[in-house]
Amino acid sequence: MQITEPLILQCLYELNQAALTKQIYFDYYNGDHAILKDYAMQESRSNRKLIFNFPRKFVDNEVGYILGKPLNYVSKSDDNEVTHKIDLHTSHWEKEHNINLRKQSEIYGESFELNYIDTDGQFSSTVLTPQNAYVLEDGTADRNVLMAIHKFVRRFDDKVYLDVYTDNEILHYELIGDKNNLSKQSKSSELQYIGKHNHIFGRVPIISCPANTERKCGFQDVISLFDAYNALNSDLVNEISDHRNSYLVIENAKLEEQDLLNMKKMGIIQVPAGGKVTWLIKEINDSFVKNELDNLEHKIYDMMDQVNFNENWASNTSSLALRNKLLNLENRVAIREAMMEKVIKNRLRNLFTYLHKKEGVQYDYRDIAVKFTRNLPTDLVGLADVIVKLKDIVSHESLLAILPFVENPKLEHNKFHAEKKQFMESTGDLAHAE
Repeated sequence: MQITEPLILQCLYELNQAALTKQIYFDYYNGDHAILKDYAMQESRSNRKLIFNFPRKFVDNEVGYILGKPLNYVSKSDDNEVTHKIDLHTSHWEKEHNINLRKQSEIYGESFELNYIDTDGQFSSTVLTPQNAYVLEDGTADRNVLMAIHKFVRRFDDKVYLDVYTDNEILHYELIGDKNNLSKQSKSSELQYIGKHNHIFGRVPIISCPANTERKCGFQDVISLFDAYNALNSDLVNEISDHRNSYLVIENAKLEEQDLLNMKKMGIIQVPAGGKVTWLIKEINDSFVKNELDNLEHKIYDMMDQVNFNENWASNTSSLALRNKLLNLENRVAIREAMMEKVIKNRLRNLFTYLHKKEGVQYDYRDIAVKFTRNLPTDLVGLADVIVKLKDIVSHESLLAILPFVENPKLEHNKFHAEKKQFMESTGDLAHAE
């Protein structure tokens, strides 16, 4: 496909439109909810706006549940060297990167991973979002990436830059226009070509990471419930704060405005004989309000397939019972996990291209199995019992893989046998050293 400036500008236009649309999800994650703009204010009354930031709570919980523990890589052909290479070239940045990639995906509905060679000549990755990146796919079932763009600014520089990624090149442009009006740019924006350089990957090195098959924000369908919960709680607090729907009733007496101000200041009311002062207060059905709040909260958790851990749980709840409680969340994250695995396989494909260019070695990314470990309390005693019962049926490495504290089963397997051999040699039991 020929990359032309009109095509780049069309992609830039769609990037800016998507950035405007998806900004609301970023705002909600950061606590900038609709109530801050559209709450019904009342003059001379309390107007507190309460925000319960469920989006951040749910996104962070879900990402931590999937990626709170490091990924494990297993070679299907039992190749120790390839898993060592993966660990050597990615372990120093991968965990934080994966968490950020998944988090941005949940917020925007999609995020992007850019693979590149850093200034030290090492394979590395960074996270892009629909706010600053756009990927053009070919529309086929394979969703092959034809081109990608990345819009960015440099610190202490008023210029806006655009990098265009193709199969073999990175084209560099300066975006002509007002920096503060980027989101309003039209298809008539201008590009100033700066230069280009080649990359080694042989394919566009930007990988799409969707949150789900629809590429929708993870909490998009529940925003109206967040707004209702914020509004109801805000009204209740303001009601209590200043008797929002109540009035002071003075019978058989008349007070001047200045007297009312002094009364409010001093906290004392003087009325003539026969006078009476009472509050006219709107009665609120506490049970109704509590039930409505509880109902909204339950609906929010149900729609997000989350479990409210703030509820009273038995102290002896087993890990199996906990997993049963998390069944809906487990089904939800299983879809996320499958999509994340595809991203990681594409990353490994680019990593193996880098290793082939740098070291002359060749690996097949399809040989690597990616293992996710749920970040849950684990019954280690129960797992130990399972391992003992399966030790003559399942390989040692597979048994190690079910232990949550073992990050690399292959490495742990080798360390175990090395220590066993060293112990046997030190005790003179050479017959069992191997």
